[in-house]
Amino acid sequence: MAATPLSYYPAEDQLAARIKSFESGASLAAERVGSKENGKLPRSLDSPLAWSRQDIEKDMHQCVLKLSAADITSLETAAKAFEDQSIPLSDISTDNFVLPQELKESLRKVSDQCYYGRGFTVVQGLEPDKYSPEWNVILYAGIATHVAPQHGLLDKSRRKVLCHVVNAASKASPNEAAQKSPGFTNGPLAFHTDNCEILALYALDVATTGGQTFVSSSYQLFNELAQSRPEVLQTLSDYWVLDTFKDYSQFPPVTRPMLHVSDTGDVMFTYSRFPMAGFKGKQRSSSLAPVSEAQIAAMDAVQYIMAKNAVPLPWKKGDIAFINDMAIMHARSSFTESGEGLQRHLLKFYLRDPAQNWKIPESAQKQWDKIYGPNTPEGGREEEWCIKYEAGEENEWESNG
Repeated sequence: MAATPLSYYPAEDQLAARIKSFESGASLAAERVGSKENGKLPRSLDSPLAWSRQDIEKDMHQCVLKLSAADITSLETAAKAFEDQSIPLSDISTDNFVLPQELKESLRKVSDQCYYGRGFTVVQGLEPDKYSPEWNVILYAGIATHVAPQHGLLDKSRRKVLCHVVNAASKASPNEAAQKSPGFTNGPLAFHTDNCEILALYALDVATTGGQTFVSSSYQLFNELAQSRPEVLQTLSDYWVLDTFKDYSQFPPVTRPMLHVSDTGDVMFTYSRFPMAGFKGKQRSSSLAPVSEAQIAAMDAVQYIMAKNAVPLPWKKGDIAFINDMAIMHARSSFTESGEGLQRHLLKFYLRDPAQNWKIPESAQKQWDKIYGPNTPEGGREEEWCIKYEAGEENEWESNG
């Protein structure tokens, strides 16, 4: 049993002590219980996806696509044509959401930037207040299909492909609010992945204060740990027992690494403190394996290094962020909202671009099949699109911080 206190967002004094230990050279891995090797760790990752804060601040202009007035007109024309054909949203594609060649090429470069460049791009210029809920979704899905055309399943029942990220806790009773996952509160989010390929976020509205999304390179994390703390990488690549906070008869605990390494040295992260630390009313079951000191040390090291290299996303209301979730982690600051409504409102997709042919390590393949694979007995796909937020739907989402 770990003696160090464990919480979803590490206490400042605990993280400060961990940083002091980290920088002094003291070992962070006193124990590794039940470890199981997961591929062979490469010495380093030589990729544009590995960047420090100083690196990305110089290159931030490469990570922004500003839509022109002509681009917006082209998108609206494509949305109107798509709507007039009464095509199901599940069938949206580059063939039926038709854009001029120059804009198509710009959006394809967004995909390239996500997979093989700096790992993220913010598409700026939409004005969501101009459009109906249906049109906002059509425009978002139309842009996304030119970046990464395959939709992932976000909910535990494997049906829904569009998630509304709102501060649902603010509209719930105290008991219900305590059961909300971190992403559906107004509190800060620790650095994490959503366990998908390309994470897309469309800001229908933003908070009055705070609520900034930060990104940081997981590849840079790997390189810094490989150089100074390889035992932390070994701990992250062990198999962890992750709580689902659901009925175990339907949604049993998941056992997998936080860091996946293939036999050929391909690396990706699927990482969150939440299944290990719990959050408010969602506490880790005592029936599961206790969290070890080595695991807490590894999670604190991740939070420290990711925060050290983090930059705020250059986005505002109406912008869409596309993030390589396999190589970039994200976090969020706490926020406040004005008025009685749910103000900060993001639309989330899990996307994939098969044309990029990103190799998935074997230890992550089951998760990828679950998100991007068929969901019918016949081997087909049936998708549900939640155009408007409905209270309580957040309880069904798979990854929420």
